[in-house]
Amino acid sequence: MRPSRRALLSSVVAVVVVGALAGCAPDLTAAVPLGPRAVVRPVVAVVGDSITIGHGLRERQAWPELLAARDGIRVADLGCDGAGVLAEGSDQCSTTEEGLADEAATLHPDVVLLQASSNDLGQDDDALAGADEQLVAEVRRLLPNARIAGLSALWSEQAPPAQLAVISAALRTAVLASGGSWLDLGQPLHGHPDWMQSDDVHPTARGQRAVEAAVVAALGRDHLRV
Repeated sequence: MRPSRRALLSSVVAVVVVGALAGCAPDLTAAVPLGPRAVVRPVVAVVGDSITIGHGLRERQAWPELLAARDGIRVADLGCDGAGVLAEGSDQCSTTEEGLADEAATLHPDVVLLQASSNDLGQDDDALAGADEQLVAEVRRLLPNARIAGLSALWSEQAPPAQLAVISAALRTAVLASGGSWLDLGQPLHGHPDWMQSDDVHPTARGQRAVEAAVVAALGRDHLRV
């Protein structure tokens, strides 16, 4: 995915983790302000790439923001254009997903969502597996009480390259081994060129809605409440 970045958003997400949040009674209506004065701890931190952050769209058109409209859970969207588990993101974040997870840990969220990314296409398969294990272990070390959930990698309206499944499988193995949850989103953009921006990489607002629907469907398949 191409470079650009929005760092910390005030939003809400309907997530995997209602059970994990039961028993805590945070102020779910409080916003997370932008910039260095942000003091309100997010309930959910999302680590991902340019699709996660809604590249080319208004902030509230990205799929985490669309899910946000459903409930009142604070989320910090730490997606970064160009980032993957091995691929470094743009000059605006200049890090891998592990670096983004380190940033997420400073916010002390209750839940961390990790998005597999097509930015890792072309990387060595064994290196991907090792990097995913390291990523999840780092999140577990820094946030031992947080819930971890992984999301499969997304592609455009075309058939995905074979390695995309390998990228998702590597993260899935690492997340499940840690006791986390896995959401297989399928390829909700496949066959819908009108849901893609002109770069044929990033979804339009309509495409982001399709991704949101895929997340909701995955939650339902796993009997996880939203």
